[in-house]
Order: sequence, then C-alpha cells, then structure tokens
Amino acid sequence: MDDTMATREKQKPFAGLAAAGLERADLPRVLRDLPFGVAVLDCERRTLFLNTALERLTGFSSQEVAGVPCRHVLRGSFCLHQCPALPRQGEGCAARCSESREGTLINRHRRKVPVRLTSVPVQDADGALLCTLDVVEDLSALKELEGRLTRTAGPGAIVGRSAPMEHLLRILPAVAQSDAAVLLTGESGTGKDLLAEALHRASSRARESFVRVNATPMPEALLDVELFGQAASEDGAPPRPGKFQLAQNGTLYLSEIADMPLAQQGRLLRLLDEKAVVPAGGERPMRLNVRVVAATGRDPEALVKAGLLRQDLFHRLNAVRLHLPPLRERGEDVQFLLTHFLGLFATKLRKQVLGFSEEALRLLSSYDYPGNVRELRNMVEYAVMVCADELVLPEHLPPHVRFRPESPEQAPEALNDATPRPRHRKKA
Repeated sequence: MDDTMATREKQKPFAGLAAAGLERADLPRVLRDLPFGVAVLDCERRTLFLNTALERLTGFSSQEVAGVPCRHVLRGSFCLHQCPALPRQGEGCAARCSESREGTLINRHRRKVPVRLTSVPVQDADGALLCTLDVVEDLSALKELEGRLTRTAGPGAIVGRSAPMEHLLRILPAVAQSDAAVLLTGESGTGKDLLAEALHRASSRARESFVRVNATPMPEALLDVELFGQAASEDGAPPRPGKFQLAQNGTLYLSEIADMPLAQQGRLLRLLDEKAVVPAGGERPMRLNVRVVAATGRDPEALVKAGLLRQDLFHRLNAVRLHLPPLRERGEDVQFLLTHFLGLFATKLRKQVLGFSEEALRLLSSYDYPGNVRELRNMVEYAVMVCADELVLPEHLPPHVRFRPESPEQAPEALNDATPRPRHRKKA
C-alpha cells in the first residue's frame, strides 16, 4: 500500500464524523481541543488518534500509539471483561452500542486513575462501523471529594454519578466554607440530613457543635425558649440556653423550616440579620456566631403562597439553595448506589456477598423507590443481612419489590398478608 493509499485509509474513519458538516481536516483539531479525553479507534479497536486531554491522562502521544490495540493504551480494569465496546453475544462488529463503564486506567507511569469510559460507535449511512469514539472522563477529583465526605459525614453520605449529584458534589466544598445560611430542598429520604451534616463537617466550624432542631408543633412560648433560651428569672432560676446558644460557633440545622410558627420565623430572620438574640424574659441581646442550615421536604414557593413560610425569610435563605433530586430522577445512580451500599454492608456485616444476580438487579433497577436513597440503602442492608450466597437473589428482596402488580387494580396474592404493603406502578 503506497503512502497516499495509507493516508486515505487512516482518514476514512474521520469521514464518518463529518455528519455535522465539519470538514475532514477540522475534526482532529475539534477533538484535540475538547476538555475530556477522546480516542478514535478503528473497527478492530486499534488506536487512530488521541486528543490532548487523553495524551496528558495516559502519558502516551497520539503518534507513538497509532495502530496499537486500545487495551495497551488505556489499560483499564474493564478491558478484559467489561469493555463497553465489546460486541454483544452473537452480534457482529457493527452491532456495538454506546455504553459506559467506570473503572481504573493505568497510565504510562503505572499510576491508577479512576475514569468513566463511554464508547460511542460511529456508523456510515448503511450502518457499517467506521470507527469508535472512546470518551474518557477523569474522576480523580470527584473520587477525592467523595472520600473526604465519607471520612467526615460517614460512609455513603452523599454519592452519585448523575449530573445533578456531580454538580452538587463539586460545589459542596465552596458552600461549606461559606458562613451564609443555606436552604436544602428535596423529598423525604433524599439525604437532606446527611447533606447538612456534610456541610458542617467540611466547614471551618467542624470542631464545634452541630445542633439539629426538629421544629415540630409545640406551644409558641415553649418553642421560643427551646430555640432562643431563657434569661435568669427574678426568683433566682438560672438562665437556660436555647438551641442557638448551644450551637455557638457551630451549625444549627432546622430540619423542617415550615413547621416553625410564623412568629419564630420572624425572630429567626432578625437573628440572621443582626447576629444576636434576646432570650425569653431578657432585655439585653446576646451575640451569636451560628451558621444556619434549614431544610424542607416540600416546595418552598408553595409554602410561601400557603402562608406557612414567611416570604422575607424564604428570600433570605434561598440565596444559597441546594436541591437533592428524588431517586426516580437519578436513574443512572441506582446501580451505582446498589453496588456502593452492597460493598458497605458486606464489609460491615462481614458477609462474602459479591454482587446481585441478573434478576435481582433487574427488579431493583426497575423499582421506583418512593422512599428514595434511604429506602434503597435499607433494602440493600436487609438483602445482605439475609443473603447466605455470594449473590443477592430475588428471594432476598422484600415482597413488594419481587411481586409488583401490572396495574394498581391487580394485587398479587403474595402481598395479601397481614401487613399492608404500598403498591407501586410499574415503570414503562
């Protein structure tokens, strides 16, 4: 093959990338400047091109690995058995589908780098495979942050791979270092309590008190004393510190801000503005240095409209707002969390449980988790506890996960026991 022919063969895959109207000569430049790693591979997964980010990550230049099988370039933990670009059983080269895997890449200097690898097949108009794009994302910073949160707020406190969770993890350190009041929103079970504690433990106040207040309805006078304390009385009774005084120099967490009566919400607003509070029965203000984190499991805008949350307090808290989405909106996190908690509880309970059977994983992945992450975590803990095998099987799952009706009107006999179970719609 002469040089001209060889050049044409080498450029052939790039012709398949020109569907967006880009000239063939522009494509390597476009790929080269992307902020994440990209490798272009031929149909046999031989390397044709590495962009600058992937050259930096692997330590190899694009020229020196031209024609080298990708498993010798990326050297990932998933190369032998979990390569996302391997054909499905019984399918040919062109039948590969776009898939992602997480694992480790071993670079030229033998350093292990946590990455997410997504292989995207590029086909011509007839469906023939021209080349594969391997997109490699460096997860080092994210893994380090998760490790820090695990060490401070406990195993599995705030983890995830979905876009909303990765965004939350990235901004969390900056929010934690601020002294601004924070509003946490999200349904029950999404992890608001854990997030509040993670904010405290990742802040400069970590060595001081973290005081949680559940503002359940109680007489206003009693709640006033509970929150803001009571001054010494004329009959000699000593002063009684409130939750805010106990949280001095630390963090006070209000777990459901809308349960607080409007009068106390007004006092909270003044405290946030003036950094001082007058205890019940007192006259002199007491200076306070407290970081306030408030949470609600309901829509705060709707609470304002309903008159349950003061609008001025909402605007004061809403300046820094962190939202934890429900698990049903974090579909890509479900399998990650299942694996994460499986490892956590297998270690904690000293069980040799290595994974989930295919059917158990299918049931768990299609369940809608109305109780969110808390329900998933409890479900995995139970499964590991009762599992006597290496794999979690369907029999180790709760009945309401194993036996789900096709429609709300159809109740399987397996659920007709003395304990009522909630019914869940099967996902489309």
